[in-house]
Amino acid sequence: MQLHVAIWYPSPGSAGRGDGPLAPEPAGTLTGRWGRAMIGSERNLTIREISDGEEFAAWLREVIEQSPSTPEGDLLQEARHLALTNEIGDWVGGVRYTLRGGVAHLADIAIVEPERGRGHAFRLLTAFEAHAREEGAHLAEFWIDDLRTEPLLAALGWERRLRRDGYWNGGTWYLMERELVLEG
Repeated sequence: MQLHVAIWYPSPGSAGRGDGPLAPEPAGTLTGRWGRAMIGSERNLTIREISDGEEFAAWLREVIEQSPSTPEGDLLQEARHLALTNEIGDWVGGVRYTLRGGVAHLADIAIVEPERGRGHAFRLLTAFEAHAREEGAHLAEFWIDDLRTEPLLAALGWERRLRRDGYWNGGTWYLMERELVLEG
């Protein structure tokens, strides 16, 4: 899929008057926070997904850091990982999460098949909370599609906040949240 897009930004000191690098076109414009995007521009730009985006992520982070409208510490969500290893250092399970704006979002938690049912997921969940708290998060959250563990999660301080029907794979998912009390 190829989408032709040109982005117009006001030049410094223009106060949004439209004298930026590309002149705005009244027809077919989309007004947004960052300026106007003209669909069908004379420039041939392509939007595509980057599968191995470490170099792109670093470049984009630099661009965002240079933006005067980016709040301090509110940059791209960088994936963080916690690994659970056994006695000999083999990976048994892990967590992938992001932290932004004081909210820690648990994206994935996984345990290898032979190790499931031994409480490892709850160990990882507790470690996720601790790491998020250490990084200054005031709220932790994750989505779940199976409520069989909800009583145990509730005992640990988690609350169901939202039900979303027809979500991932057309199923019903629930947003679980827990306020994190910052220590110190």
